Amino acid sequence: MAAGAQTVLHTTTTPRRGSEAAFDLSCPTPPWKEEDASTLQTPVANEPWSLLNHVLQFRSTDAQFWWERTGHVFARLLQRAGYTPAEQYRELLFYALFVAPELGLAPDENGNVRGWRSPGTPDSTPIDFSWEWGAGDHATVRYSFEPIGAHAGTPLDPLNRTATNRWIAKLREQNMVPGLDLEWYDHFTGQILPHEDMDRTKTADVFVEETTPKAGTVVALDLEKTGPVMKMYIYPGLKAEELGITNLQLVQQSIRRLPQYASLRVEPLLAYLDEGTARYGFETGILGIDCLRPAAGARIKIYVRAPHTTVDYMLDALTLGGRLPLRESDEAVADLRDFWNAFLADAPAVLPPDAPGRASPGFYYTVGCGQEVSPKVYISPGYFCKSDADVLDRLRKFFSTRRSDSMMDNYEKAMQDIFDAQTLAGRCGSQYYVGCALHKNKLRVVTYLSPQTFDCERDLITARRGMMEF
Repeated sequence: MAAGAQTVLHTTTTPRRGSEAAFDLSCPTPPWKEEDASTLQTPVANEPWSLLNHVLQFRSTDAQFWWERTGHVFARLLQRAGYTPAEQYRELLFYALFVAPELGLAPDENGNVRGWRSPGTPDSTPIDFSWEWGAGDHATVRYSFEPIGAHAGTPLDPLNRTATNRWIAKLREQNMVPGLDLEWYDHFTGQILPHEDMDRTKTADVFVEETTPKAGTVVALDLEKTGPVMKMYIYPGLKAEELGITNLQLVQQSIRRLPQYASLRVEPLLAYLDEGTARYGFETGILGIDCLRPAAGARIKIYVRAPHTTVDYMLDALTLGGRLPLRESDEAVADLRDFWNAFLADAPAVLPPDAPGRASPGFYYTVGCGQEVSPKVYISPGYFCKSDADVLDRLRKFFSTRRSDSMMDNYEKAMQDIFDAQTLAGRCGSQYYVGCALHKNKLRVVTYLSPQTFDCERDLITARRGMMEF
């Protein structure tokens, strides 16, 4: 989504066939009716979210807020994605114990961010979810979040490093991630992150506002069937500014200094990124790594984007300017073109200079020791679609000739359960990225979802005040 860390924990589980549970939830409001908060104490039925929400009480009002506002988003997605009740209990309990308490301060009385401003989502909500469209009636739900320390953005913790270090220590001490290896973590954080004692001449608010998008570290934890894998995502912008070089140059130099550099076979990709920067104006935003032993399959990811929208641009980027052949079937490549055009067909070939950076369609490239480069696409619908309801319509149209199962219905129901019709029709922010990749002659599709907690909280406060005035 610096030596300090925005820590985004990213978890993944693969659902197994099981019966759906019905949740009495509505988001963005809390999972009880606003006019009757007493229902918070009474479970609606023997359902994972209702029962857990009934028995769990947090010592921190901030943690309670994040559990109530985002935990039920996760619950609804799990239920609609086909997770069994047992799986829902497991994932929600982990979320309550290890995620909600890490999300920082609740909004102020006006619904605004207090303290550290997370850059990962449009409204600075420090967590996002994703829905990977699987086979049949099952999807894989993931989430990424940024643990925010109590003193993040202050002289005590100017770059939010404490929360990341605490998370890594917790994972290691409790052996939550067997196979965790920090060789690449130590290398890249040393190469890419600025010193924490950097000179600060700006106010705390200005420093946080300008620093978080280019100096953070995001930690992700994927809970796969074979065991969890920890990942790290690093923003190189601040260190690059300190050195007087570009983000791409800093990333290239850090990769070339790896002991495993020769086995990565990464030079064709690095050469193309130079070429794409000159041709398209690539912006290199993030470098990601797996915290595994390099010889055990650890990967490096480089994220780039540019203000171009043509199919030719997309195919040039996926083939590294002709260096990487497309080995997928014609049908899969046609699906890729159609998915791209579902969101970008009406866009200008080159976006105007005043378009926000997030509007630029992008790619991320994965490399590993002895592995071929693997490219993936990501698009932000917010600049190209009228509303989240419009995004749903475009997804439905794309899948209408490609799926005969009920997954689109399940996804749309989840969105309608989480956000009311007015929010979906009036705002374009909950589905803040869509992505795809060619894999085994098929197109894998993922949608990335923001709870829009701060935006929705402001709406809730405004509506509540309007009712009081009325």
